[in-house]
Amino acid sequence: MYVDLIIHNAKIYTVDPDLPWAEAVAMGNGRILAVGRNDEILPLAGPETELLDGNGRLVLPGFTDSHVHFLQVAIRNHQISLFGMADFDEVREKVATAVAQAKPGEWVQGWGWDENLWSRLPNHADLDDIAPNTPVALARMDMHTWWVNSAALKLAGITAETPDPPESKFERDADGNPTGILREWNAIEQVDLHIPETDEATLAVWLEEAMALAHSLGLTGLHDQRVENEGDLSFRLFQALNRAGKLNLRLHMNIAADRLPNAAALGLQPGFGDDRLWVGHVKSFADGTMGSQTAHMLEPFSNDPGNTGIAVTPADEMWQLAVAASSAGFPISIHAIGDRAVREVLDVVEELQGGRGAGEQGSRGDFSPPLPRSPAPLHLSMPHRIEHVQLLHPDDVGRLAQLGVVAAVQPVHLQTDWPTADKVWGKRARLTYAFRSLLDAGTVLAFGSDAPVAPLNPMLGVFTAVTRQDNQHQPTGGWYPQEKISLEETIYAYTMGPAILSGKQHLQGSITPGKWADLIVLDQDLFAIEPSQIGQTQVDATIFAGAVVYVR
Repeated sequence: MYVDLIIHNAKIYTVDPDLPWAEAVAMGNGRILAVGRNDEILPLAGPETELLDGNGRLVLPGFTDSHVHFLQVAIRNHQISLFGMADFDEVREKVATAVAQAKPGEWVQGWGWDENLWSRLPNHADLDDIAPNTPVALARMDMHTWWVNSAALKLAGITAETPDPPESKFERDADGNPTGILREWNAIEQVDLHIPETDEATLAVWLEEAMALAHSLGLTGLHDQRVENEGDLSFRLFQALNRAGKLNLRLHMNIAADRLPNAAALGLQPGFGDDRLWVGHVKSFADGTMGSQTAHMLEPFSNDPGNTGIAVTPADEMWQLAVAASSAGFPISIHAIGDRAVREVLDVVEELQGGRGAGEQGSRGDFSPPLPRSPAPLHLSMPHRIEHVQLLHPDDVGRLAQLGVVAAVQPVHLQTDWPTADKVWGKRARLTYAFRSLLDAGTVLAFGSDAPVAPLNPMLGVFTAVTRQDNQHQPTGGWYPQEKISLEETIYAYTMGPAILSGKQHLQGSITPGKWADLIVLDQDLFAIEPSQIGQTQVDATIFAGAVVYVR
């Protein structure tokens, strides 16, 4: 066999139970050829083999982010960031600077604000004096809420007489006038339609920059969450990069629910593609978010007694989508934050697997008959998945494992969410990001970041899952510390978990002969340092398909 690259003299954690630890790994033709001791692997080297001395450093399988909006990562890198800014005056100053630099007619766009860091919810008046004529659109950190100024509202034609769109709303003052806060997609779209699109050549360059960033963070794979038209654009850009030989990531591309009829008409199936870009799940939304208080709840928010959130996709529509997806051979991927949203998605999966007929009432669901009969269950190599699973009702903790549903969750969100969860959910927050409870019930976890909603760096997620603390190491001892999980379990959730979601556990997720040669070399031994230091860990090298694509 021809060996392209050997890493030796390393501390290799393989995530393979048959050989958990090794010293050396040989790679060739984009695959892992052999794993073992130095004296077993080094003799495989040929005259052209590149040797990489690990110098005792930790080597892991390349990480896969199971939930990312990668085109948005690329775009947001070129907008103003308000992430983590607690001083409202500084926010205004940063926006004012961008307005002063904008060309006539150009929109100023930004992202990352969080009103929970301020004393109140912002409104258009906070922007109008610094941008009286320049339209400004600022996405909240969760991207489910936008803050815009009067110039943007005027361009979009949003007035007191404009009705709230379905499953969305315009916040209004006491007189019924829009405040500039737009909640959920159908409201946001009213403004977004008026923002000029960036040309595709520019976006392709930005995506290449974002891929380089991903490599520097130890990411060799992504599950891209497509949202309607933007998803079409993402897929088109990724295909162009792949054809040009520039796509050095494993990309699992979810299909937006409104594109399912097109995919079905073409006969596309999950996994269609190649070893770098393939079709994944059908993606939809059950509700909004916790921070925007649009998560769909079984009981009202603790700080807002009349509010149980928003059903972005009502249960009966979710059922019909699941039936249509199953008929076309696709598993579903559903965003669910609130405990009611999570329960309704589980109810849909349970009824789908049980083959409930038209007009039959489910064991837990409240779907409205008449509905189409579910087809016979199809064999799916990709399991159904719920995105976020942020809050669980105690009765639902074991249901994901029972139904074979994977929890695609983002531990890094806990860093910013734990104070808000305590405020809006009270004692119910005990089962927020309930990783230990889910694992103990037998659920497969697949970790990600939700970037750009949260930082792309997976080491921050590893730190958070192990400690349940924010970057200030608060709260002391961890937030609901009984939900901490081990380092080994966390690494599995960043490697094998996403591989299982893609139905590619035979090809990725561990350093095993025959699998894709995607590995990372770290500057610290995660197993030897204090958990508090994990977030400072850096990637020294990233290997993709057996070739070094990043060196620090």
